[in-house]
Amino acid sequence: MSLHSATVVALESLLSPSISADPGLEIPQGHSAKFVCTSPVEYDTFCLEKGSTTIMNKKNDLPSQKQAIFHLGPVNEDTAGSYQCLYEKESKWSQRSKTLELKVTSEDVTHTSDPVPGVTSGPTLQSYKVWNDVRMALAGVVLLVLGAIIGEAWYNQ
Repeated sequence: MSLHSATVVALESLLSPSISADPGLEIPQGHSAKFVCTSPVEYDTFCLEKGSTTIMNKKNDLPSQKQAIFHLGPVNEDTAGSYQCLYEKESKWSQRSKTLELKVTSEDVTHTSDPVPGVTSGPTLQSYKVWNDVRMALAGVVLLVLGAIIGEAWYNQ
C-alpha cells in the first residue's frame, strides 16, 4: 500500500499532528533549525515532508512518546520551503499537519564547530572567559588552603 493510499484510508481515523519550528520560521543562513511534530496519540513513525517529498523519518523508541524532533542545519537557500508532518500508527497514516513556510535569510553565519543536536546556539567567547576566571580563582583558593595545611603541619613538627 503506498503512502498516498494509506493516507486516504486513514483520513477518518487518525487526526492530524501539530507542527512548530524552533527558533522560528525565518532562519539566517548557516544557522540550525528544528521542526517539532506532535501527535494527539502515540505514534510508530513520524515523517517530515518538504513539499510532497518525505525528507526524514523518525521511528518511535518510547511507547508513550507523542513528539518527534527533526533537526535541520546549517540551513541554506535550498532548505527554504513548505514543511508538513504526518505520523503512522498501526499501519495507518494520519492526515498531514498544517503547512509551515520556512524562510532562509541571506545572513551568513560560519560555525566554529559542528552543531550539537538539540542546541541552537553555543556559548560565547565572553562566557568562556568568565568561567575560566572562576576556575582560576577556585584553583587559587585550593592552593591557599593546601599551603595553610602544609604550613600548619610543618609548624607542629
